[in-house]
Amino acid sequence: GVVLGGSTASRAMSLGGTNSAVTGVNLTDAELTKITTTATGRITVGDTSQTGNITFTTATPATTGGAAIYAVQSTAGGGGIVLDDDAAGTGATALAGGSSVVNLTAGTAGITATNANNAFAEIATTGATVTLNTTGTIGTNANRIQFADNTSTAQQRVVIGSTNQASNVSLDGLGTLTLGNITGSTANTVVDVTARAGLNVDGTITTGTGTIVLGADLKADGTADNGTGLLNLLAGSSVTSANTTTSAITLRGADIDVDTSGGVIVNASAAGGGVVLGGSTASRAMSLGGT
Repeated sequence: GVVLGGSTASRAMSLGGTNSAVTGVNLTDAELTKITTTATGRITVGDTSQTGNITFTTATPATTGGAAIYAVQSTAGGGGIVLDDDAAGTGATALAGGSSVVNLTAGTAGITATNANNAFAEIATTGATVTLNTTGTIGTNANRIQFADNTSTAQQRVVIGSTNQASNVSLDGLGTLTLGNITGSTANTVVDVTARAGLNVDGTITTGTGTIVLGADLKADGTADNGTGLLNLLAGSSVTSANTTTSAITLRGADIDVDTSGGVIVNASAAGGGVVLGGSTASRAMSLGGT
């Protein structure tokens, strides 16, 4: 693999932007094309001591198909990983992963989107997983981490909190999005995920006392899209919140499908906690117990 870093841990790093985007290490897309590994190799930006921000601006960090993409910071430091889709300029995916797995571990400033919700993804890959770890926030409802459309449940599976649990997770799928495990039982992570088309839950989502909102056929602002998106709880998946409000867990979609063959669990586990079931629009009919 190849490791890219500054001369000091506090030095900022910019990938894909201009040659003077930050006072620190600047690597343009043209420069990144000169850095290669084998398909089983890895490009690593930063290391576990990194406290300077790492910014991806319409970047393609791995020019070899399949090479893993890692960005690493000190989880106790004040740095953050910033995803910039250049919406005011040409507009494109902030971190274009090709067929790579993507793994981002950020400092306490979290993993953030520079621009408000729009039509450009922060992350896109046909690799198996996108893993996000930080004790800070992962997006906000106004500036969600947006993912490119990917209908394969074996690709771009979003895994969060496997080593460090976020305070807040705000994601958006520009088409279909698949969620793997989201772990927030210690940090009481608040999870809010929307997707224009389908939203697949294919893992374990646990948030302690944090609330969970999962919505298909929804735009990033929570309004309905085109009336076709399915919220799909796949076999073996589970969604658990110990929040004590009646809306501890909210599930919405043009339709909701719960796989009954593999032990799917939706559990508002605290006294007083509840589950809200709804359509993507208030006018959408609902049937419970029928076919």
